[in-house]
Amino acid sequence: MEIMQIVGAGLVSALLALTLKKHAPEFSLAISICAGIFIFIMLLPKLFLALETLQTLSDSIDGNLTYVSLVFKVVGIAYISEFGAQLCTDAGQGAIAYKIELAGKIMIMVVSFPVLFALLELLQGMLS
Repeated sequence: MEIMQIVGAGLVSALLALTLKKHAPEFSLAISICAGIFIFIMLLPKLFLALETLQTLSDSIDGNLTYVSLVFKVVGIAYISEFGAQLCTDAGQGAIAYKIELAGKIMIMVVSFPVLFALLELLQGMLS
């Protein structure tokens, strides 16, 4: 089971980082960041599999695929910004983490504008 490998790597990295934190905090931080990147890399094949499955599903659905691609973009922005924010939080940079989260939320809002405009057009059509 791959989850056992991921959890094992995370636990070993956490214990190593905690052990080194007293004597060499810079190495502790490096271990934490490398562990996060390593775990993310281990998840990439599963992420690509999920995206391929969703793409296959969206190809089988007739109609406007704009909204399906929009959902992909929103989920991607959310995951990437959350991952970056957590790395900054681990590094003790909470302010930067907050800015990354804010940037992710703003980017999601901007990417979602087509849905908002379509909804407004639908409401206008209903009211006229």
